[in-house]
Amino acid sequence: MRGPWWCCLVSWLGGCASSAALDPDLVRPAPGAPFLEEIPGPLLGPYDSASDALLAACGKILSKPYASAGRPDHPSFSTHWRVSSEYCAWLYYTPEHQYAVSRLTDQSKVDPAQRSKSCLLPSKVADARYPADSIRYIYALHNHPYGSALSSNDLRFIVSEGRVHGFEAETKGGRVRLSIVAFFSNAMEPASCDGFHQYIPLTGQLLKWTRTASAGWQCEQTGRVTWHDADALDFTLQKLQGPCLRGAGP
Repeated sequence: MRGPWWCCLVSWLGGCASSAALDPDLVRPAPGAPFLEEIPGPLLGPYDSASDALLAACGKILSKPYASAGRPDHPSFSTHWRVSSEYCAWLYYTPEHQYAVSRLTDQSKVDPAQRSKSCLLPSKVADARYPADSIRYIYALHNHPYGSALSSNDLRFIVSEGRVHGFEAETKGGRVRLSIVAFFSNAMEPASCDGFHQYIPLTGQLLKWTRTASAGWQCEQTGRVTWHDADALDFTLQKLQGPCLRGAGP
């Protein structure tokens, strides 16, 4: 029987493709290299509205392998959770007054205890079409494999990014506030865009958006964040339940 040496020989001759080719939607650091400091774009777009770009990104991210572990009450949830992955990207606004989504990354710090999943989103988008300082950062996007709320690290990350990029961006439709979003699916395979959690630093609001076939998109406010020491990123989270007081869709 032909073993691995045969494939290596044929590969050297140009006739055997790798079975583990990297997804072209993804970027990762080379083995042994430091984490990426910028992420290329675009992967998706252009879009005329942030909502269209957001929902396209939701479908794209949740379509990736192991992006959803399903519901915690599923009998095999613990197995699905162990192999699940987070993917992340930036949704940004271009000088052409349109929205785009960067390529994805799944670079992460390993938690040996498997208590959490993470995706380390680079701070900068590298879109060769535009000068770096002309890009406006709108949403930091990622998935949560079982729909859990935004973590403390998520909240601290977007506040840190707001200091770098600004907490608001001027767009053709008015000012848009920087926020972080975590998509989720209620099913494992095929995963669907069933909702997302959102935090808006400028208002302190924590929101949860969910979609149903009968009612479409619904939003509720689930909490409010109060910062005590912005330099130390120290905050208090107050749990709330009430209407979003926003528009009818994300």
